[in-house]
Amino acid sequence: QAVAATTPDHPERAGRLSNLGAALQARFDATGAPTDLTAAVDVGRQAVAATAPGHPNRAGRLSNLGAALHIRFTQTGSPDDLDAAVEVGRQAVAATAPDHADRTMYLSNLAIALRARFERTGSPADLTAAIDAGRTGAEAPAAAPRLRAIAARGWGAAAGAGERWAEAAKGFEAAVALVGLVTPRSLARPDQEHLLGELNGLAADAAAACVRAGRVERAVELFEQGRGVLLGQALDIRTDVTELADAHPDLAHRFLRLCEDLDRAGGSAGSPPVVGGLSAPAAAPADGRPRAIVAEEFDAVMVQIRERPGFAGFLRPPPVEQLRKAAGQGPLVMVAVSRFGSCALLLTTEGVDDVPLPLLTPNAVYEQVVEFLDAFGDTARAGGTGEKRLDGILGWLWDALAGPVLDRLGIIGPPARDRGWPRVWWCVSGLLSFLPVHAAGHHDTRRGARPDTVVDRVVSSFTPSIRALLHARRTAVAGPEDGRPEDGRPKDGRPKDGRPKDGRAGRVLAVGMPRTPAMHELPGAQAETEALARRFEDRAVVLTAPRATRDAVMTALRASEWAHFACHGIAEIADPSASRLVLYDRPLSVADLTPLRLERAELAFLSACETARPGGRLADEAIHLASAFQLAGFRHVIATLWLISDSVAVDLADQIYATLAAGGDPASAVHQATRDLRDYLPRRPALWASHIHAGA
Repeated sequence: QAVAATTPDHPERAGRLSNLGAALQARFDATGAPTDLTAAVDVGRQAVAATAPGHPNRAGRLSNLGAALHIRFTQTGSPDDLDAAVEVGRQAVAATAPDHADRTMYLSNLAIALRARFERTGSPADLTAAIDAGRTGAEAPAAAPRLRAIAARGWGAAAGAGERWAEAAKGFEAAVALVGLVTPRSLARPDQEHLLGELNGLAADAAAACVRAGRVERAVELFEQGRGVLLGQALDIRTDVTELADAHPDLAHRFLRLCEDLDRAGGSAGSPPVVGGLSAPAAAPADGRPRAIVAEEFDAVMVQIRERPGFAGFLRPPPVEQLRKAAGQGPLVMVAVSRFGSCALLLTTEGVDDVPLPLLTPNAVYEQVVEFLDAFGDTARAGGTGEKRLDGILGWLWDALAGPVLDRLGIIGPPARDRGWPRVWWCVSGLLSFLPVHAAGHHDTRRGARPDTVVDRVVSSFTPSIRALLHARRTAVAGPEDGRPEDGRPKDGRPKDGRPKDGRAGRVLAVGMPRTPAMHELPGAQAETEALARRFEDRAVVLTAPRATRDAVMTALRASEWAHFACHGIAEIADPSASRLVLYDRPLSVADLTPLRLERAELAFLSACETARPGGRLADEAIHLASAFQLAGFRHVIATLWLISDSVAVDLADQIYATLAAGGDPASAVHQATRDLRDYLPRRPALWASHIHAGA
């Protein structure tokens, strides 16, 4: 109506046509109606025709038309539309000054169209032009970091499409380097998450390109740097500053104060930071300064620290030599799922090896996750085939991933009776995070000498990143406010890893919600907390309704070494920071846990549903309750991948705590309980494969 009410010679007609075209394209995106897309192209052409050469908005309207034409090509396969998209894309770039902030966006759109035409025709000229457009856009200093990162990713993708692997690695390397600028600390958490969603899968593509280029160690570094970005920022402000404090105590205290202020500015007040034996001065006020101001001061202090001799690498992405320290207790398996060739990066103390995984394509992973979610829903229906379908998925995981990895590591069967179980840490990304890699296998082979099953060969643990694993293994140190000696060893004789010599816990928090308003009852929650009270006696602090309030739990967490939650858990796939444990008055969410600094924390047992399930769009960020408890300070977290059986949870918890009381470690306790339940209910993977161990 606005266009119809505007005369052909009206100066606003082109703008209104352009707005109509954008609205039509948005409706096509929502509904898939081809008539809307055709109308968007027609209106876009009218908008360009109504815009005079030299007009400041002409380039943008040309680029929008090119995007609509490219989308229509993907729907119809019409080469004329693709040729037109390339042509108007080139006109948009030519109509833009080299230092214009939007030029990078136009270059990205052009690169996409050129790459599509190369993939259709094989034209080397189009491939070179697509790479050049992406590279030029990525290197434009006037553009926003987000646009530069998208252009750099396009640069890498174009080179990868032409199997120019060295060039592809450079493009993806540039994109990963920009990720931190895309999500600066000055942004609120929801804004950071939104922007990161546009870069999902970048780290896997970067790793795959580096492997194809023969740069395997660089693949590890980029896979680590390009995922878990928000987790990495949070770990930055939990870093050990002992060396900095020894050399420059004033800078160390300023750094710690700003770390605390960043948490306060983020909206959730946590405990003051206690890092490397130092705590920030207690007198600092919560002055309510905007987060942007705090972030600016933080960045300025970082520059000052890095200018000091010996601190140039402070909080920079760690090199592979430092990352290899995490493999001291067993190999790390970093799994990159990419259209450029999926692979597993095996990080050991000897170096890095790569295992090609040709069956683990992005499409195959997507199909298996869809099948998994549907099959799991089918397990609750009488006569359903859900369990059989889940068993098939476990077999596929073995064939596509776990089998080739364990064979390459030389772990081909159970250990000898006089040998301990080997350990493996899995670091998975994207949609693969939804699947139970630790339970992969053909379980009808479990009794053979060389079983094709993970649980009959290794003890599995998970980590969202290598840095998170190193954080979980940090030496437990604390200041005088803990009443601990200066060497960090607690008065009760616990070693610095926090686990008592006799295998028993210090203070244990047990939270149980057997009855929750508007939710089904969990009688097992009461059984779990009562069992903990009997087992740990005067060391147990039991909070059940009505005492299990959010504030009471948060307070008790700060004084506890072990924490057990038997309650409802809710994973929010679309908003993972809102995933939560349901308490008496208010839930305990990921966002609530993120600011906590619990140096005494050892083990969190999350006996609730879906506590390790990631977000869909943000699967690379590993945002879930398990990682939140790790970030808060717990070295070990026992969590669940899906909805769990109330009665089975009671038995599993009892067996796991019995193993711990006998001196076992949490990972081995979960492994043994899983194997025993698998042997008892081999055809019920929904019951026996739900629990995982994450952390040290």
